Amino acid sequence: MVPTLCSVTIGGAPEKLRDYVALAEQCGFGAIEVDMGSVVRAAEESSWDAVRALFDQLAIAPAATGLPVNWRGSDDEFAAGMAKLPATAQACQEIGCRRVCTWIPPAIDGDPAAFRASSVTRFRAVAKMLSDYGIRFGLEFVGPRTSRVGPKAMGPNEFIFNLPQTLNLISEIDAPAGNVGLLIDSFHWYCTGSNADELLALEARQIVHVHVNDAPDVPVDEQLDMQRLLPGDGVIDLATFMGSLAKVGYRDFVAIETFNKELTALGREAAAEKAGLAMERLFFR
Repeated sequence: MVPTLCSVTIGGAPEKLRDYVALAEQCGFGAIEVDMGSVVRAAEESSWDAVRALFDQLAIAPAATGLPVNWRGSDDEFAAGMAKLPATAQACQEIGCRRVCTWIPPAIDGDPAAFRASSVTRFRAVAKMLSDYGIRFGLEFVGPRTSRVGPKAMGPNEFIFNLPQTLNLISEIDAPAGNVGLLIDSFHWYCTGSNADELLALEARQIVHVHVNDAPDVPVDEQLDMQRLLPGDGVIDLATFMGSLAKVGYRDFVAIETFNKELTALGREAAAEKAGLAMERLFFR
């Protein structure tokens, strides 16, 4: 597996792509999650050859990027995003980024059945377009109970919030070439009360991308989505999480994604260094 730096862990990526790639290399990572906007700007300032050389010279891979389409919005908003998606896919092709991901809200304001039908149709269209460019599409469920019940809920109606539900959605999408799969996050896995059995039932081909982080020592039903720790600083059984992924044959990118004000307050370099050390302990314990 390849330890990967996610920009939110360090309070946002540096303005220059070169600085972001160099910081990842300096702190022991083998890949970064990329914002394709910054990649395109770097290519416009130099060339695609120069951007590819930047990744190659520092031995940093572009692991994944986010979906630049508002699939939860109006028909016009979705159509506008889809019109721009080929340009993003082409940029991904230029640098060898083969994963585009998005997250699914665990609770919504509207009717869950109608929202599901719309999501399936739109995800199928996204998957088809990405497949034409050789890109996989990852869907991430959001696990904390507080995100769907109580004052911090994203809406009054529960939607999709665990691994089995996400697999059911993926099967309903029935995308071409099976290019839709899971983005599995250790925090969300933990918050849904999941265990090794759900992971061991997977095949590696069903996993598009992985996020790793840790949870503070509070009851599982009180965990907050935007309060996460570095791997090894909390209560999640990450040995089981990582070991299960390895047993099913997952060998690709594992990105460290924390939402932690104390960490980002240290500044990008110090935060990246601490994140790198945490990943080193996780991978080589």
